[in-house]
Amino acid sequence: MIESELIFGLKNSDRQALSVIYDKYYQDLYFYLLKFYSQEDLVQNAIHDMFIDLWNSRKSIGEIKSLKAYLLVSSRRKLFKLIKDIQLNSDQNFSYEDELTDIPFQYSHEDFLIEKEIDDNRRIKILEAINQLPSRQKEAVYLRYYEKLSVEEISLVQGINYQSVLNNLQRAYEVLRANPLIVNFLKAVLTALIVH
Repeated sequence: MIESELIFGLKNSDRQALSVIYDKYYQDLYFYLLKFYSQEDLVQNAIHDMFIDLWNSRKSIGEIKSLKAYLLVSSRRKLFKLIKDIQLNSDQNFSYEDELTDIPFQYSHEDFLIEKEIDDNRRIKILEAINQLPSRQKEAVYLRYYEKLSVEEISLVQGINYQSVLNNLQRAYEVLRANPLIVNFLKAVLTALIVH
């Protein structure tokens, strides 16, 4: 099924469409949310709750330009709501506006398994370089190169305008270009994207 058929099916109470959406996007949502919060049970609960909410509100869903971007935003909001609820119950402060600074977006060693020939020492240096970027820039790089989202879709996911996404990507590239390991890695990723 193509994306527009899935959206149409969902809005028309087609359980098969919901099942296909779940199967197609669950893993991407899971790994994306783990970048914000490492507690796997809470991440899984957020995704499941988001799909329940999606089904329950299917009749009132507006226009969806990108299903993947819509699901990434919805699952991230659900995760932050669950975290906020937990922190409210434990008397810790949580501001939704500060969500990306309170919950840092982090790359892990598993993100680089694609590049198997990179030795552990080089991999650690690459991780350190990427993790020095601000959260919004790290997230934009992740969405662009791992989730293969367009700049427009990234702007929907991050809730910022198109130009801000371009600016964040450009700033990230400027920092990363100063590191020769990153330059070689980005060349490999870009080559893989062009080939596929």
